[in-house]
Amino acid sequence: MRAALVASFGAQVGADAAADALAYTWEHWTRVETMDNRVGYLYRVGQNAARRMVKQQRMYPAPEPHELPRFDPGLLPALAAI
Repeated sequence: MRAALVASFGAQVGADAAADALAYTWEHWTRVETMDNRVGYLYRVGQNAARRMVKQQRMYPAPEPHELPRFDPGLLPALAAI
């Protein structure tokens, strides 16, 4: 499951999603143990977690250096003096 999530979402997001799926398994074991396809279900749990993580990353992307606003160099010392 972890390998599939890493292949789908990258090393960091995939590993975090797999950890979330395993934590879900631990918390809901009585429900998960009765399933026929536990790994498939947990892959979907991890997939949903990964999609949330990717969505959060896209929501607030870091600006490119050329997109940063320009300001008067004296502004920071003036603010620090306040």
